[in-house]
Amino acid sequence: MAATYTGSCSCGAIKIELQGEPSIQALCHCHDCHKSTGSTYSTNFIWSKSDFKIVVGEPKVYEKISDSGNPVWKQFCGTCGCPMWTRSSVLPDMVVIKAGILEDGALAKFAPAVETFTSRKPGWINSVEGAAQFAKMPPRPSSQ
Repeated sequence: MAATYTGSCSCGAIKIELQGEPSIQALCHCHDCHKSTGSTYSTNFIWSKSDFKIVVGEPKVYEKISDSGNPVWKQFCGTCGCPMWTRSSVLPDMVVIKAGILEDGALAKFAPAVETFTSRKPGWINSVEGAAQFAKMPPRPSSQ
């Protein structure tokens, strides 16, 4: 039986459920992730859209053109402002979950395997040992 993970925003108004395991665990250092997290990078777990479910609430959506030049739709809680997940036109069957919203030990369980937009990473941030490094967005997997 596949593992089930749950997540929520800071105030609990939005709750999600994920089945199975993420297909990719990544740190993103793009300018947009700097802004949307208020920090130096975003820790993202990418799940199949078919394994993602909103259990409670409805997020607000902010649409913008990403650093890769493609539209993205950022979902966040309209009450507490917590960034929750992103949908991308490049990966329409995937959901980019902001790792910090997950419970059940998922944040500790899934180490980043990839770092993207490393050309924008501050020099004082070390690379994750063993993670593939990409100066920009890596090529899209052919199976997607």
